[in-house]
Amino acid sequence: MAKTKKNAYRSLIAWMLVLLVLAVLCCAGYLMTRNALEQRAQEHAQAVADTNAQLTQEYNDAVAEVKRQEEEAALANENKQWPEAKATGWDVVDLSAYAVNRGKEVSVTRREMLEGGLMVVNRWHLMPADLLDEYMVSANQYSRSEDADKTEKLPTHDAAVSLQVSAIEALMKMYSDARAQGLDMDNIIIQYGYRTMEEQTELWNASIEKFSDRYSGDTLTEKARTETAYPGSSDYQTGFSVFLYNYKSGDKAFSNTPLHETEQGKWIYNNSWKYGLVFRFPVQGFPYEDTVDKSYKTGINLKNHKVYRYVGEANAAAMNTLGFCLEEYVEYLMEHPHIAVYQDGVLKYEIYRMEGGNADTMVNIPKGAASYSVSTDNMNGLVVSISY
Repeated sequence: MAKTKKNAYRSLIAWMLVLLVLAVLCCAGYLMTRNALEQRAQEHAQAVADTNAQLTQEYNDAVAEVKRQEEEAALANENKQWPEAKATGWDVVDLSAYAVNRGKEVSVTRREMLEGGLMVVNRWHLMPADLLDEYMVSANQYSRSEDADKTEKLPTHDAAVSLQVSAIEALMKMYSDARAQGLDMDNIIIQYGYRTMEEQTELWNASIEKFSDRYSGDTLTEKARTETAYPGSSDYQTGFSVFLYNYKSGDKAFSNTPLHETEQGKWIYNNSWKYGLVFRFPVQGFPYEDTVDKSYKTGINLKNHKVYRYVGEANAAAMNTLGFCLEEYVEYLMEHPHIAVYQDGVLKYEIYRMEGGNADTMVNIPKGAASYSVSTDNMNGLVVSISY
């Protein structure tokens, strides 16, 4: 009996030793497996890191190459010879095949775009809703302020005639230069300027009432348009246009002479573009017999409509050289979005058009620019005009 128990103890001890050996082997196997997995994970992580580093380097190299090519292309463009302009007189050169040279990026606000002068407002393009009455100032008061040069004062029909400041300053400069040449400008009066929506609506309603007893529907609308623009479509509502007339108390002969037949009127017509002002509504035979009709573009076919419009000096020079009205000029810029204006072979202005202009944005101003202006054209475009 004692021997049986002794054998049982020996058997139990043997099994315990076997289990202990198995446990040790399992622990050793676990440790070896874990170490192997950790080593494999580290090797995989290193491989991923090496691959990522290689891909990052390849990406950076590719970006650097693209940038280098862009810089080379830009430099080549800057060094590429523009087409030659005429040696004498004014000339417009199409640069649409050339990028605008690099310069500095400047921020332009929407208000600055609305004040730029090239906004098209007509029967097909209504005035922007964010063009506010508060942007206008009295032309009479502004030109006669304490700081203003008295040779630049503007004679207005009344103090209520208001305009955008850029238009007033252009008129002041023009009047001053005309006076310096001996012309009596005190009798060339600004009768109309900016019109509010309420004022234009009153005029429109009066026209409708005038013709309503003889016409109706679309016919009535078109008849009213012959003398008054539909509210929101009048160029006066831009704050850039003025209606001029000549009047001198006690001088009936002068007062009854058509403006364009007076010495002052002829001078204004021939020189206004130098100050950024253009004759707004040319029609067949008015103001002169050789005037080319533009009513099919402007939508206005009224004789004796003596309206001058501010567009900025660069744009006025281009329009005068090309013989374009405002609508034609903006359409031209759509097809030729980069042009240069030369005088006697010397670069005076560079003008380019880009899409947008409906919110604050950044524009490129080339190196060497003396000044610039930016304007919405109210046709989903932004026109940048650079003076040299």
